[in-house]
Amino acid sequence: MNMTSYSFPLRCLTAILCGAAYAGAFPPVGWRWLIVPAVFGLIHSLRGLHGSRARAVGFLFGMTAFSLSLSWLWNLFGPTAIVLWIVLAAFPALFAHMQGLARHLAGWKFTAFTALNWAGWEFIRAEIFPLKFPWMTVGLAVGPNALLPWIGVYGVGMLVVFFLAVPWRFRAVYGAVIAGVIVYGAAWLGRPIDKLHVDLPIAAIQLENTTLDKYAEATRALPSEIRYVVWPEYALPYDVRQNEQEWRQLLDLCKERDITLTLGTQSREKYSEVWRNIALTLDASGALGEHNKIHTVHMFADGTPGTEAKAVPTAHGRVGTPICFDCDYEGVIRKMTASGAQFIAAPVMDAMSWGRNQHDQHAELFRIRAAENHRWIFSSATSGVSQAIDPSGRVHARLGAMEQGTVTSVIGKSDYLTPYTRFGWLTPWVALSLAALCWLGLVVKAVREKMEELRIKAAEKQRLKDALRA
Repeated sequence: MNMTSYSFPLRCLTAILCGAAYAGAFPPVGWRWLIVPAVFGLIHSLRGLHGSRARAVGFLFGMTAFSLSLSWLWNLFGPTAIVLWIVLAAFPALFAHMQGLARHLAGWKFTAFTALNWAGWEFIRAEIFPLKFPWMTVGLAVGPNALLPWIGVYGVGMLVVFFLAVPWRFRAVYGAVIAGVIVYGAAWLGRPIDKLHVDLPIAAIQLENTTLDKYAEATRALPSEIRYVVWPEYALPYDVRQNEQEWRQLLDLCKERDITLTLGTQSREKYSEVWRNIALTLDASGALGEHNKIHTVHMFADGTPGTEAKAVPTAHGRVGTPICFDCDYEGVIRKMTASGAQFIAAPVMDAMSWGRNQHDQHAELFRIRAAENHRWIFSSATSGVSQAIDPSGRVHARLGAMEQGTVTSVIGKSDYLTPYTRFGWLTPWVALSLAALCWLGLVVKAVREKMEELRIKAAEKQRLKDALRA
């Protein structure tokens, strides 16, 4: 197949279809395999294109993918969602622009550059750009797999793109390799986990816009063996420690049920407008520790961001308590794990008004974090999804979106640090550094070619003037 013979309108149609396939790899469709034709089609529809045509193809791909999958942004922002989709679509357009500048590359040079080019822009979009958005990455579409504890979600995405950009003559060989990787990954995910130490009965209260009394009532109704309870983010949307009666009520509840409790609340400075969104962990003896949300939600009043991601010591081991959006990014849970967290208890707020698709898409990110760091993650969301995830990324208990109630499970603890937690998190940074060097070289080359073109045109123009004078 020679993509360079395709007309530009056909390339644009291909980009739109591939963008739709890319969206279909994520919930609500969730057909993960669609990521392969989506990215493959985009890469090869760009072959031979450069300049505005390449950017147009990349933009059409991105606009289709993000507007279809993230249609729920309209529920939050109305027409402003169009601007957000355009911003996100700019990153595939930048990828396409650089592919155009590298159109002279062939073979393995093209393959390696394409993988670095994709990884660089994806990582910028997800973790560095001010409106950073780590949803809808290639690695996330692949889902939990055996490579996550080594190179993380961005490394997995880069590897997938690398295979999809391999020159045509090698496809029969690497097809077998991909099949082997898929089989190995499936076997890895299907392995028994009975060797893991699982001994902590835990529960989540999934309620939205309710009172302390309702949370306490639901907690008292839990099975007697439960020893750890998690309430959602903003379960108590005020500083509960400044209300002596309610604080005493919480301590009495912990004593009565013999539980440790992690809940979403606030910490406010007296006589100040400054406040922080925190996950507070306590038992009958009092507060054990707190985590100040680091990644506050863009364009929402979400408190002053925190700076530290540390484990909290409890009677059940050291727990990491990231809050909602913290779990979307790779750094917070990784740092908590490195600081000694043996399991993760995460308060989450996904409002019912945001829609089921948003809830289900968000829930996928928690599975990635569990597999990257080899930790049980137990989350409690206001209206879903609350879930218990094992260190391989498998879900053991789940209360779905738009439901109210409780979910219980038994989870384990671990002190093992994955290669990713130790050093694998550097993978996207290395890829970005290499991509930036390639981008710089391509831009310099393009500028030189343009200057040479202008010099030749100027010289030709001068010759014409001289000829006319003669």
